[in-house]
Amino acid sequence: MYTVRRPVDNVYLVREPDRRRTRELLALLLSPLPPLAVLFAAVWTNLETFRLGYQIESLQKHKETLAEKQRQLEMERARVSALARVEEVARQRLGLVTPGRDQVVFVRDGAFGAAPTAPVRHVPAGPELQGPPAPVRTEEGF
Repeated sequence: MYTVRRPVDNVYLVREPDRRRTRELLALLLSPLPPLAVLFAAVWTNLETFRLGYQIESLQKHKETLAEKQRQLEMERARVSALARVEEVARQRLGLVTPGRDQVVFVRDGAFGAAPTAPVRHVPAGPELQGPPAPVRTEEGF
Protein backbone atom coordinates (compact mmCIF):
# COMPACT_ATOMS: atom_id res chain seq x y z
CA MET A 1 0.00 0.00 0.00
CA TYR A 2 1.75 2.76 -1.26
CA THR A 3 0.23 6.16 -1.44
CA VAL A 4 1.06 8.16 -4.41
CA ARG A 5 0.84 11.84 -4.03
CA ARG A 6 -0.32 13.76 -6.95
CA PRO A 7 0.38 17.43 -7.18
CA VAL A 8 -2.73 19.57 -7.03
CA ASP A 9 -3.00 21.77 -10.01
CA ASN A 10 -4.81 24.98 -8.92
CA VAL A 11 -3.56 27.17 -11.70
CA TYR A 12 -7.02 27.80 -12.98
CA LEU A 13 -8.43 28.95 -9.66
CA VAL A 14 -8.85 32.74 -9.38
CA ARG A 15 -9.13 34.17 -5.93
CA GLU A 16 -11.40 37.18 -5.66
CA PRO A 17 -10.51 39.89 -3.13
CA ASP A 18 -12.81 40.06 -0.14
CA ARG A 19 -13.85 43.71 0.02
CA ARG A 20 -15.33 43.48 3.49
CA ARG A 21 -12.17 41.95 4.87
CA THR A 22 -10.09 44.66 3.15
CA ARG A 23 -12.21 47.40 4.76
CA GLU A 24 -11.85 45.78 8.18
CA LEU A 25 -8.08 45.53 7.76
CA LEU A 26 -7.85 49.17 6.64
CA ALA A 27 -10.02 50.31 9.58
CA LEU A 28 -7.83 48.31 11.95
CA LEU A 29 -4.68 49.91 10.57
CA LEU A 30 -6.08 53.49 10.62
CA SER A 31 -7.80 53.35 14.02
CA PRO A 32 -4.68 54.26 16.07
CA LEU A 33 -4.10 57.48 14.07
CA PRO A 34 -6.54 59.83 15.92
CA PRO A 35 -5.27 58.90 19.42
CA LEU A 36 -1.68 59.21 18.21
CA ALA A 37 -2.44 62.64 16.74
CA VAL A 38 -3.90 63.77 20.08
CA LEU A 39 -0.87 62.34 21.91
CA PHE A 40 1.59 64.09 19.60
CA ALA A 41 -0.33 67.39 19.95
CA ALA A 42 -0.25 67.10 23.74
CA VAL A 43 3.48 66.34 23.79
CA TRP A 44 4.19 69.21 21.36
CA THR A 45 2.22 71.73 23.45
CA ASN A 46 4.01 70.57 26.60
CA LEU A 47 7.44 70.95 24.95
CA GLU A 48 6.43 74.34 23.54
CA THR A 49 5.34 75.46 27.02
CA PHE A 50 8.72 74.52 28.48
CA ARG A 51 10.58 76.22 25.62
CA LEU A 52 8.58 79.43 26.04
CA GLY A 53 9.10 79.33 29.81
CA TYR A 54 12.87 79.19 29.35
CA GLN A 55 12.69 81.97 26.77
CA ILE A 56 10.62 84.16 29.12
CA GLU A 57 13.09 83.57 31.95
CA SER A 58 16.00 84.51 29.70
CA LEU A 59 14.24 87.67 28.53
CA GLN A 60 13.42 88.67 32.11
CA LYS A 61 17.09 88.35 33.09
CA HIS A 62 18.01 90.44 30.06
CA LYS A 63 15.40 93.03 31.05
CA GLU A 64 16.80 93.23 34.59
CA THR A 65 20.30 93.67 33.17
CA LEU A 66 19.10 96.46 30.89
CA ALA A 67 17.19 98.15 33.74
CA GLU A 68 20.35 98.12 35.89
CA LYS A 69 22.36 99.54 32.99
CA GLN A 70 19.72 102.27 32.53
CA ARG A 71 19.89 103.18 36.25
CA GLN A 72 23.69 103.42 36.02
CA LEU A 73 23.47 105.59 32.91
CA GLU A 74 20.89 107.88 34.50
CA MET A 75 23.11 108.30 37.56
CA GLU A 76 26.07 109.06 35.28
CA ARG A 77 24.01 111.58 33.31
CA ALA A 78 22.88 113.27 36.54
CA ARG A 79 26.47 113.40 37.79
CA VAL A 80 27.81 114.78 34.53
CA SER A 81 25.05 117.35 34.07
CA ALA A 82 25.13 118.67 37.64
CA LEU A 83 25.41 122.47 37.55
CA ALA A 84 28.36 122.55 39.96
CA ARG A 85 30.32 120.17 37.74
CA VAL A 86 29.38 122.03 34.56
CA GLU A 87 30.53 125.30 36.14
CA GLU A 88 33.76 123.68 37.30
CA VAL A 89 34.49 122.32 33.81
CA ALA A 90 33.64 125.69 32.25
CA ARG A 91 36.02 127.53 34.59
CA GLN A 92 38.93 125.06 34.65
CA ARG A 93 39.02 123.42 31.22
CA LEU A 94 37.47 126.12 29.08
CA GLY A 95 38.73 129.13 30.99
CA LEU A 96 35.34 130.80 31.19
CA VAL A 97 34.66 133.45 33.83
CA THR A 98 31.54 135.08 35.21
CA PRO A 99 30.65 138.11 33.02
CA GLY A 100 31.03 141.54 34.57
CA ARG A 101 28.27 144.14 34.75
CA ASP A 102 29.62 145.95 31.71
CA GLN A 103 29.52 142.73 29.62
CA VAL A 104 25.82 142.03 30.22
CA VAL A 105 23.38 143.52 27.70
CA PHE A 106 19.69 143.67 28.61
CA VAL A 107 17.25 143.53 25.69
CA ARG A 108 13.61 144.56 25.87
CA ASP A 109 10.84 142.63 24.12
CA GLY A 110 10.27 144.01 20.65
CA ALA A 111 13.78 145.46 20.34
CA PHE A 112 14.50 143.24 17.34
CA GLY A 113 11.40 144.07 15.33
CA ALA A 114 8.99 141.73 17.02
CA ALA A 115 5.48 143.01 17.42
CA PRO A 116 4.99 144.71 20.75
CA THR A 117 3.00 142.71 23.20
CA ALA A 118 -0.29 143.90 24.58
CA PRO A 119 -0.02 145.90 27.76
CA VAL A 120 0.01 143.70 30.80
CA ARG A 121 -2.82 144.32 33.21
CA HIS A 122 -1.86 144.10 36.80
CA VAL A 123 -4.06 141.54 38.53
CA PRO A 124 -3.70 141.32 42.27
CA ALA A 125 -2.49 137.89 43.22
CA GLY A 126 -4.84 135.93 45.41
CA PRO A 127 -3.71 133.26 47.81
CA GLU A 128 -4.05 130.58 45.12
CA LEU A 129 -1.54 132.40 42.85
CA GLN A 130 1.15 132.83 45.45
CA GLY A 131 4.16 130.60 45.72
CA PRO A 132 7.35 129.84 43.84
CA PRO A 133 7.22 129.66 40.07
CA ALA A 134 6.85 126.28 38.39
CA PRO A 135 10.13 124.65 37.37
CA VAL A 136 11.10 125.00 33.74
CA ARG A 137 11.22 121.66 31.88
CA THR A 138 14.15 121.01 29.58
CA GLU A 139 14.86 118.28 27.05
CA GLU A 140 16.70 116.19 29.62
CA GLY A 141 13.97 116.51 32.22
CA PHE A 142 16.04 118.43 34.78
